[in-house]
Amino acid sequence: MQIPDYLMNRHYDDRYFDVVNAIEEAKHIFFEGTEILNRLSKRSDLAIGETGFGAGRIVIALIDYLEKHNIKDISITYNTVELHPLTTARIRSILEDFRKPAGHLIDKLLNAYDCIDTTKYGWQQMEIQRPFGKIKINLWIGEALDMVNSLSSPCDIWFLDGHGPKKNPDIWRHELLMAIGEKCMTDGLCATYTVAGAVRRSLADAGFMVEQRPGFGGKKAVLKGIKRRFQINAPDNLPE
Repeated sequence: MQIPDYLMNRHYDDRYFDVVNAIEEAKHIFFEGTEILNRLSKRSDLAIGETGFGAGRIVIALIDYLEKHNIKDISITYNTVELHPLTTARIRSILEDFRKPAGHLIDKLLNAYDCIDTTKYGWQQMEIQRPFGKIKINLWIGEALDMVNSLSSPCDIWFLDGHGPKKNPDIWRHELLMAIGEKCMTDGLCATYTVAGAVRRSLADAGFMVEQRPGFGGKKAVLKGIKRRFQINAPDNLPE
């Protein structure tokens, strides 16, 4: 099947989404994988880190997920990064297929995104107010390791996204994942779609206990990691 040109990231010769229903994929991999509803049942604020903002697909999915579960009176701080920021028009075209289920949320994100300066290296801030509360998006324009190192406090949850290890190895390099481990709360969680052995081992080195979960769509398995207090060894019993 030929991938539409508007879905391709030419920097990595890869598409932005691996499945047609990318909103539901994000919910399964990232939100269920990091037990967001359970976390929010115990507290009203949450700090999230993400590697790879792209077209904001995970942000849209997160807002939709929280609203469909009738979450109220919460505050989300969403720290994310993009080395190759897209134009507002390009994001609109990439997300167009999701306009029927989430068009009003796409418009909210686009309006906020259109007010920031993506030509400047460093932090840009967006804020979206919804019935559940506030989501503050801190978007770092630049390199992921710089973003992680610039965080003043650790995140509760990390969404490890970006293009796959073969297409974009930098976003999965050992140094970056180790830094993410340092900027993750003890008993915090991370989730990602890749089950590559090198990623699992780096996450284990970073202090995460890694386990596989059932995949979504055509993908057989995805990963979940729980940050432990002490460093642990990489598991040897997970298939490559």
